[in-house]
Amino acid sequence: MILQRAGRIFDVILIGFTWFSGMLMIFSLISVCIDVVMRYFFNSPSGWILQISEYILLYIPFLTAAFVLKEEGHIKVDIILNIVTERTEAILNTVTSILGAGVLLILTYYGTIVTYDFYVRNVPTLKYLKIPEFLVIMVIPVGCFLFALQFIRRANIFYQKYKAEKTNNHPHHKRMTPPH
Repeated sequence: MILQRAGRIFDVILIGFTWFSGMLMIFSLISVCIDVVMRYFFNSPSGWILQISEYILLYIPFLTAAFVLKEEGHIKVDIILNIVTERTEAILNTVTSILGAGVLLILTYYGTIVTYDFYVRNVPTLKYLKIPEFLVIMVIPVGCFLFALQFIRRANIFYQKYKAEKTNNHPHHKRMTPPH
């Protein structure tokens, strides 16, 4: 019950970050177009637009990666998965999800240390807008943590699938058609 509610809240967070990323992309698109017009027709470029657009390009993948994984939208090398049994596929996906979560938790840890260090030392960006650098890089540990949590959820889903396949008494044939 509590895990289901936490899962729903987590899903809302993922969807919210995905929508926020979409809004950031729209803002970046419009502002860069305006900057191009200002630069070439009025000889009055804005220095901050390029800088903010660079930061947006950092934020988008880190805020949306967990949602893409939830939707199984990442690129997969499925040549092997198409020839193994569903049970084997489930265990392979479980193992790779656990490994992915482990790597992302390490990135979360070190990203948090660097972000906190930049916060404590009040390190500014070295570009047009002198904003605190930790505001730019804090998306890295946040995004990695959400991505790791989604990998853990994914590992659990595939492990449950593996257990269900194990308890079935059906013979495990190789797939002849690709998965849908």
